[in-house]
Amino acid sequence: MAITQTISTRELLRQSSLVFDAKAYRVYLATNNGSLTAESTHAAWTAVEVAGGTGYAAVTGTLGTGVYQAGTGRVEVPAVTATFTATGAGFSYDTVVIRLGTETYVHSILVESPSITLAAGQSKTYTLTFAQNDA
Repeated sequence: MAITQTISTRELLRQSSLVFDAKAYRVYLATNNGSLTAESTHAAWTAVEVAGGTGYAAVTGTLGTGVYQAGTGRVEVPAVTATFTATGAGFSYDTVVIRLGTETYVHSILVESPSITLAAGQSKTYTLTFAQNDA
């Protein structure tokens, strides 16, 4: 006899609201020395954040409200677009770090391999999606 569990749409919306709705976000670039992972603390990641004065600036904002999408069966939060533009001397990085709220941990990381170097006038854009599902 098989049992199938289905999470209600309202529960997914409730969970998404707790995790994402109106949370501040900070998307920043870092150069990992090889020892940091997604489990490393936010403080450890900010210690290797790209230096200012190179045209680099973190991207900050507030997440929107999630909407249930029947086609995907999940609650999707409006995407975040993070564009980094080099001015001055430019900069290099190998990790994009995402932090939500004031947590001591990071939400997630994106690892670039090989590392990225942006010269003055160059930009790199990341489109980040956040979703809550029952998988």
